Amino acid sequence: MKHSAFSVRTDKLKGLLQKEGVGCFLATPSSDLKYLCGYSIRGDERFLALVVSPGHEPFFIANVLYELQVTETPVEDFVYWADGEDPFSLLSSELSKRGVDTGTIAVDGAMPAMFSLRLSALYPKTRFVNGSPLVQPLRIYKDRQEMDRMIKATAKADQALKRCMEAGTGWVGKTESEFLARLSYEMTCLGLSDPGACVAVGANAAVPHHKTGDAAIEMGKCLLIDFGGSWKNYQTDMTRTYHFGEPDEEFAEVYDIVLEANLAGEEAAKAGNELQDVDAAARRVIEKAGYGKYFIHRTGHGIGIDCHEGPSAGAGETTKIAPGMAFSCEPGIYLPGRFGVRIEDQVLIEEDGSTRVLHQLPKELTVIR
Repeated sequence: MKHSAFSVRTDKLKGLLQKEGVGCFLATPSSDLKYLCGYSIRGDERFLALVVSPGHEPFFIANVLYELQVTETPVEDFVYWADGEDPFSLLSSELSKRGVDTGTIAVDGAMPAMFSLRLSALYPKTRFVNGSPLVQPLRIYKDRQEMDRMIKATAKADQALKRCMEAGTGWVGKTESEFLARLSYEMTCLGLSDPGACVAVGANAAVPHHKTGDAAIEMGKCLLIDFGGSWKNYQTDMTRTYHFGEPDEEFAEVYDIVLEANLAGEEAAKAGNELQDVDAAARRVIEKAGYGKYFIHRTGHGIGIDCHEGPSAGAGETTKIAPGMAFSCEPGIYLPGRFGVRIEDQVLIEEDGSTRVLHQLPKELTVIR
């Protein structure tokens, strides 16, 4: 992350804190901390936080074990503590010394209770609030660097799945878990971190969030893969549904309906429209075809540092689509006990307001013979 991006983000946050009468924001390891300064090391039992306060320069408080990691961020002010010392007393001393108002303190929504409870005990008269809702609106609209990272992430994801599917019928007899292992390997080789997937065979594909297991890939059944990973803190999310062997007439019909719904949703994903318009466009296609009750979730969700962010492309979401927004378009039809079809792309609204569908793998029905 460039220093300019860090300054822009923290300055905007300072303005919101001041407007809300909040003395400071404490961001422990979380997606909020990734957004503010790029720090992506997972937290542990040692207290670590970025402190952002109106009228003051941001500073890190961290255990000396993490000195090399925090100094790689754009933050320029650091306070360290060692094992055996009390970081909360040190934090209190620093806030007092710097003249930070502690009447109201915001903490990120992911802060562990072992930290928030210590802070509450340290400041019994302080009002503590969830600071993540202050950061979330800033994260909706991606800057050029964020957009480029998402473009790169999706290209890598496309390539990973393509490599896996090159095995064709070689997957027959292999399990969902074996496919997941190979896909995770390919994503890792391409530089995507935190790879994950929902791999579902046949009737398992009718469960939108199926837990990948030991079901075997078979001829005559579908294979749904919903997967992604992270590139420099930015996520990719994509779903493709394949069929091993010739599908029956109903599967082919359902697939075509979902594909039409996916394309309709993406056509509605235009700057100036509302996010609910994306959901309505996709849902109309499926309802008209008589499968409305089998489309059981929203059409999309925001995506960025987290795979699922707000706002969503769902009914009642009146947020206007604008440059910098990124969200999924993933209609599906799920027939319990039989099969499910979902087609998901990641959509990005470019700086000029144009709509860019990031995934480039074919969406037409692919039959593995």
